[in-house]
Amino acid sequence: MKLTQAELAKRIDVSEEKINQWEQGGQPPTIENLIDLSNLFEISLDQLVRGKDQLEFEELAARPPMSVWDFLARYWWLLFAVGGFLFWAFSRFS
Repeated sequence: MKLTQAELAKRIDVSEEKINQWEQGGQPPTIENLIDLSNLFEISLDQLVRGKDQLEFEELAARPPMSVWDFLARYWWLLFAVGGFLFWAFSRFS
């Protein structure tokens, strides 16, 4: 939006000093200020705070659940850990 610190401060009803502190990494904005900023810039709080687009999270949520074979392909090494633990437990307590 190419706003100056003074223009931004006026639009969200804070002092210019506050805007300057936020930009310099001093005092962080309050939740109310973050809400005002997200409304002003018409972006989500997540995008404002994290810098990530909401679509990334929607895509993650829309992924189909992992099948058993996908799980085994990704985490095959767990079979050795579980098998080793079971072998130890049976040999110890038998």
